[in-house]
Formats: sequence, structure tokens, C-alpha cells
Amino acid sequence: MVDTGSMAGTGWRARADEVFLVSMPGRGRILLEMALLLALVFGETVLMLSPILAGLLLAAELGLALALVRPWTSVHGGILGRALATVLVVLAVVAPAMVEHPEFAGPSRRLGIGIANGALEPGDPPGLGGVVQVQTVAPHTPADGVLRPDDRIVALAGTPLDRGDASADLTRRTHGDELPEDTTVTVLRDHAVQDLHVHIPRVHDPRHGVGQRIGALRDLSSRHLVIAAAARGALIIALLLLLLRADGQPLAAVGIVRAGAARELLAASWMALGTFGVQIVVAIPIGIIGILSGVMQHEATQRTQALGAIAGQASIGEFIVPLLVAAAFEELAFRGFLVPRMRVLLGSWVWAVLAVSVLFGLGHFYEGALAVVQTAFLGIYFSAMLLLRRRLLGPTVAHAAFNTVMLLVVRFVLQSGVVEQLKQMAPH
Repeated sequence: MVDTGSMAGTGWRARADEVFLVSMPGRGRILLEMALLLALVFGETVLMLSPILAGLLLAAELGLALALVRPWTSVHGGILGRALATVLVVLAVVAPAMVEHPEFAGPSRRLGIGIANGALEPGDPPGLGGVVQVQTVAPHTPADGVLRPDDRIVALAGTPLDRGDASADLTRRTHGDELPEDTTVTVLRDHAVQDLHVHIPRVHDPRHGVGQRIGALRDLSSRHLVIAAAARGALIIALLLLLLRADGQPLAAVGIVRAGAARELLAASWMALGTFGVQIVVAIPIGIIGILSGVMQHEATQRTQALGAIAGQASIGEFIVPLLVAAAFEELAFRGFLVPRMRVLLGSWVWAVLAVSVLFGLGHFYEGALAVVQTAFLGIYFSAMLLLRRRLLGPTVAHAAFNTVMLLVVRFVLQSGVVEQLKQMAPH
């Protein structure tokens, strides 16, 4: 165990040391725990690149998680507790990988492309449906030699893609058995519509049923991103709590404290206002930099599309609980768990907060490079709230409130047609 006495400072530092460094494991175990968590959070990129790399990463994550949690030991209780701990570890590691790569459970029919929701551009023909942007084409797949990166798919077998979520519609139809093996993919290439012939063979394998069902789960998760992220976050929360138990740390060491919960809920209101204040203050210089560098329009479009894909998938009521769970995951993982461990490694709360906030910002790179900076500053703010109040509830509720309002704003902007009007007004 780490000797916390030699690290004690004064004021808020001393109080933070007393709470968050209780029964902290040694540096070697801390490094392994951090490696596991970061692999689970950021390993999705590797999972999307290659099934072979995904398989290797999955095996390493599962082996490391089992070695760190040790679910077979008495620290997790009796036989039932140990069995439950084992199931939770396996689910937390394996379930996201299975959804990302259904072929792990059995062969799955696929076109063989990496995709993202796209959009129509000036000069495109009118009257088209949903648009899917082709990002990558995997070798030795039906799309190899037919489709190209930057092609925009607008129809499959002559039927336009769903405007609501074109990516999910394309995934569902290419993975399903109802699509003919010889079919057409309609794409926009250089603003012209082209029908490309492609052969997507059906899979004849006893395991195909399992892979197809997991593929359907992947399709469901792509159409309900917030719910899927919350489910994934809930599994990792369970894994982190098991790690705490294996380390012998109390829940208070990550800011989970029952006492004063009502006061923290009240404090969450001004914390949420502070979150918007930080966002506004940071947005001003970031906006100036974006305008001067000429990337502002691209960044704004990327962020609007990323958030719009989430905001348009469910009703307002369906957002509340998943957003709260997703915020709880981020606060527990990055603030409650990573910041104190980084404090032990770096010897400073300030450097620990900065390092973890950079990682937190990088986790939002899908929204654009400028969004990474904004999110990193939000990470610093939430970390400060946790260290000063030594409780996770307030920052979690403020975080969830901030995310909810932001998605509601994006939802309103997209549904009001303001974005399309601005595009028409912009010079071409």
C-alpha cells in the first residue's frame, strides 16, 4: 500500500488525501488498473479496426480484469457473491466487444465498410433519402473494389436509406438474410448518383444464428446510442466497484458517500450553472482560434452531426435515466477512480487533474478537435468540485443536467431547420 502520510499537504489537499488515498494500492497495481480502465474506454477504436487485434485486446483485457478483481476469492463473499463477481467481470469486458464484433460469436453477414452518418451537400441531386458516409473499405470483403472511401451511400437494392438513422438502417439491411446476395448499392460519387453491383453472400454456418442475434443487438445499440452507452457504463461501474473491493478501499475513496446527499443535490444546481459558465468562457477563445484557423465551420458541423445522431434517437423522457447513468460512469471512472490514482503516480493533485482531464477530452474526439479542449476544461471543473466537496453526487447530477440541456438544444436546432437555413445563407 502507498504511504499517504508522507503525501499530506495543507487545506483542501490534506482533506483530499485523507479521503481519496485511503487504502490506496501500490503503484504497480495502480498502473495495471489504469491500463485496464483506459483499454475498456478507448479500446473501441481497436475493436473497429481489426477482428484479430480486437481478439487479442479482448483476451488481454479479460485476463487482466480477472487477475485484478480475483472474483474467486473470499473478499467478494460466499459462492453466490463470487459467481456474481465473475459474471460481472466477464460481461463488462466481453459484452462491448461482442456487440462491436458479432463475428466473435459466429459468422455474420456484412458489406465490409466503416461508416458514419453523412449528409447531402450543395450540388447533390434532390429527393434523396438518408446518407451514409463510407470511411473505410475492408480488404477481401464484398465492398472491396466496389466502394471507395468518401462514397456516400443513399440506397440499397433500390430502396432509399432511412433519413432518421441511415447508418443503422444500412447495417440492419446488410446483416439481414432478406437482402438478395446479388444487389445494388446506390452511391453519390462526385455529386452524381451511381448504382454499383455488389455480391453479399449469405452465411451458412450453425453459429450464424448467435452472431446474427448479437448483430441485431449491435444494430439496436447504434439506434439508441445513449442507452447503449449507459448500459456499457453501468457494466464498467460494476467492474470498478469490484476493483475497489479487491483493493480494500471504501466507497468514500471514490466520492460515494451517503451522508449529506440532500445537500449535494441542492449544490448540483449551482454546479450545473458553473458548468455552463466554464463552457461559455472556454468557447470564446476556442471560437476565435477556430475562425482564424479556418476550421470552425468543419468543427461545428462535425459536432452538430455527432450530437444530432444522439439527440434525434429518443424522446426527452427516454434520455433522462441513460444520461444520468452515463454521467455517473464518467464521473466515477475519470474523477473518482483515475484522478486519485494519478495523484499517487504524479505526486500532485493539480498534475493529476490536468492529466486525467486531457484523457477525458480525448474521449470526446468524435465531436471534433476543438470539442476535445472544451471537454478537457469541463473535466478540470468537475475534478475541482469533487476534490473540494469530496463527494461524487453533485458533479454527477450537474454533469447529467449539462448533457441533457446540450442535447435538447441540439435537438431543437436540428428540428427547427436553423442549420439548413444557415447553410443556404453561407457563401459557396
